[in-house]
Amino acid sequence: EYQDGEAVLRMKGDFASDNPAMWDPVFYRVMHSPPHPRTASVWKVYPSYDFSHCIVDSLEGISHSCCTLEFGSRQAADGPYYWLLDALALYKPVTWEYNRCSITGSVLSKRLLQALVTRKLVSG
Repeated sequence: EYQDGEAVLRMKGDFASDNPAMWDPVFYRVMHSPPHPRTASVWKVYPSYDFSHCIVDSLEGISHSCCTLEFGSRQAADGPYYWLLDALALYKPVTWEYNRCSITGSVLSKRLLQALVTRKLVSG
């Protein structure tokens, strides 16, 4: 049995691609902890963001997928986001990258939002 971080499943990449995100992206990873909120420790292999993000966007009919700039190469026309949607013949949302966003009086940071949920100050 593999421990956290010991094994991943990668897409057969394209090392000739100009986009480094296409060289050998991770699509699945082994994770034991923390236990999944719904399935506890039933599953040990989980899809990566690069694998699941585009599929969920497509299946949910998202018109515009907005991500911060660090995901730009992944969501580029020659990146894994569109490559996977093409390979699966799925609907392709428009992707849009933006810089850090701040809205006065709102909490947008994942770290801060997670702390609020963990302390049961909000649900989500």
